[in-house]
Amino acid sequence: MTLDLARLPRQSRAGSVRRLELPDALRGFALLCTPVLDLLCTSALELAAMSAALLALLLGVSFATRVDGPGEKPGAVRLIARRMLKESVAYRHLWVRLLQAALAAGLVAVALPQGGAPLALALFAVCIAAFVLMFQQPRWRRWLRKLSPTGCIWSANYLVQVLFVLGLFHALEPRFGLLLGVAVPGVAIAVLQAVFSCMWLARSHPAALEGVRLGGLAG
Repeated sequence: MTLDLARLPRQSRAGSVRRLELPDALRGFALLCTPVLDLLCTSALELAAMSAALLALLLGVSFATRVDGPGEKPGAVRLIARRMLKESVAYRHLWVRLLQAALAAGLVAVALPQGGAPLALALFAVCIAAFVLMFQQPRWRRWLRKLSPTGCIWSANYLVQVLFVLGLFHALEPRFGLLLGVAVPGVAIAVLQAVFSCMWLARSHPAALEGVRLGGLAG
C-alpha cells in the first residue's frame, strides 16, 4: 500500500509564523505532563519506558521540522509529520483521529491486569493530540505558547528531568510512594525548568525569545 502525497492538503501560508511555534510548545508541554503520567508507572522499568517515549517524541519533532539540506528530499512519513506540525489546522482531521485512537488504546489498557505503562503511554498520546487541537484555538494558544521556551532547549531539560525523576524513584519510592516521591517533585522541576528556560533564552539568546513572542502575537 502506497501513500499518495498528492491527496494530502496543500500547505497553507495563512498563520505560518504562528504555526511554526507549535513544535517548541509541544515539546515543552510533553516535558511538563510526563511527570504527572509517571504516577501510573509502578517500577523503574516502566518509568524508563515513559522516558523513552518522551525522548522519541522530542527527537521525532526535531527530525520532522529540521531544515533540509540542498537537494535533500524528505521521506513520506517525515513530510506528513512536518506538515502536521507546521500546518496543524489543515491536518486537523488527522489529529482528531490520533486522539480517538489514543482514547481507544487507553480503554484497552485499563482492562489489562498490569496496564500501568500501556495506560500511561496511551494517555501521553491523548495529551499530545489534545494539546495540538487546543493550540489551534486563540483563547488557549495565548497560554500554551508560554511553554515554547522550555521546548527550545528541550535536550538539556530532558536530561535533567530524567535523571531527577529516576533518581527520586530509586531513592525515595519505597518510603514515600509515587505521589510524594516522584510526581510532585517531577512537576516542580518541570515548572522550574520553564522559568529558567525563559531566563536563559532572555540572557543568552534574546532573538530566539523574541521570535517566540512574535509568533504568539501573530496568532
